[in-house]
Amino acid sequence: MQRKPALKKIDIPRETEESAAAGSEIHAEVKLHYLMTKKGIILSLEQAIEALMGYNIIFFGEEHDSRAAHEGELTLLTEFAGQDASLVLALEMFERDVQDTLNAYLQGTISEDTFLELGRPWPNYQEDYRPLVELAKDRGIPVIAANVPRRVAAGVAMADEISAEVMGIDSRYLPASIHIDSEEYYERFSALMEKMPYSTPMKGLKVEALYKAQVLKDAVMAASLEPFLDRRIFFCCGRFHSEYHLGIPYQLQKNHPELKVAVVVSAESVTGLPMRDRSRVADFIWINK
Repeated sequence: MQRKPALKKIDIPRETEESAAAGSEIHAEVKLHYLMTKKGIILSLEQAIEALMGYNIIFFGEEHDSRAAHEGELTLLTEFAGQDASLVLALEMFERDVQDTLNAYLQGTISEDTFLELGRPWPNYQEDYRPLVELAKDRGIPVIAANVPRRVAAGVAMADEISAEVMGIDSRYLPASIHIDSEEYYERFSALMEKMPYSTPMKGLKVEALYKAQVLKDAVMAASLEPFLDRRIFFCCGRFHSEYHLGIPYQLQKNHPELKVAVVVSAESVTGLPMRDRSRVADFIWINK
């Protein structure tokens, strides 16, 4: 891995924005991308990529319906792919039991229609995640279908137990170790559940049981990376699975403390946070200008 470069504070150039506006007759829209470190240092995209290349695993914690976050993911994936021929992409949005289907599509042995029929893509796949998968297909980048099958998480929540008996045939995805000891993660998860509408089916289940299902998801997603830990991995997931270095990063670094892990969130994810949390939620904040 490359050493992390020294970071210098830069000013966002107003003339760049003005030039972009002046060129609007040629380009309908010109977007500038920046990242801000947790210390408040603004980095150009080039500086940010240089900094991020010093990490083994980079998480982008998204708001699933955020256009800015999805643009950020595609931009970073494109930049990483241009600099690292051994890059791996991991996605929360596909489940472990469709890995063979995903591989077959990436290798061109099944059609996209078959892939979409068998792969159980999320409803917003076409607009938000297809560009990532198609870029990976074009560049020969492996894609990890990282998440535990939804039926497994539901079963664990109902049974209030993580076990091979509860998981049945899906116990093949059960990691050797699951770390359920983070008090901070439990408190944050409990607070999130309190905000859920009362009409949500999960409201009828105990928070402790739901938390076990949440941690199982994190642990399975962390375990899905094991065959690729000698390569750089770019992981796109919901922000709760990675912010504050909890969730997936927590599971991963409990087992592999030597790994250098970076967490990125988009600016909209931190605007409502108290100032004391803004420096902790992520290592880098993605900014669309």
